[in-house]
Amino acid sequence: MIQSVYLVNEGGETIASVPIGEFQLDEALFGGFLSAIQMYSKKISGKNVSELSLESYRIIISKADRVFLVTIHDLGDKNAAELNNKISDLCKGTLGEVVTDETIKLIKAAASEAQSAMKRANEWASKML
Repeated sequence: MIQSVYLVNEGGETIASVPIGEFQLDEALFGGFLSAIQMYSKKISGKNVSELSLESYRIIISKADRVFLVTIHDLGDKNAAELNNKISDLCKGTLGEVVTDETIKLIKAAASEAQSAMKRANEWASKML
C-alpha cells in the first residue's frame, strides 16, 4: 500500500507532499536527504538511486518530468515499483516546478487508481492459479 507521495526537485526542495497513509516525514529534511543521496550515488556510480528501505517502509524513486517522484510503501509491498511507474505515467506532463492543488488532486487520484488496478490484477491472477 502506498503511504505517501513526495515530489522533490533536483535541488532537494520538497515541492509537494501527498499523505495517503500513516507515513509522514519533515518535508524539508526529506528533500535534503534525497538530494544528498542522489548526488552521492551519481558521483560514485553515475546513476540515481531508485529504491531504499527505511525501517518498515520501501521508498521508490523515479524521475518524472523535471522532478523526482517518490512513493513510500509498506516494506512488503511487492508491487511498489509498478505502482510508482503507474503514478508517474498517469501524471506525466503535469509535474513541474510549480505544484497546484489540481496537481495534488491528480497525484491522489493516480495513487488510488494505480492501487485499485493492482489489487484487481492480483485478485484476477490468484483466481487463475
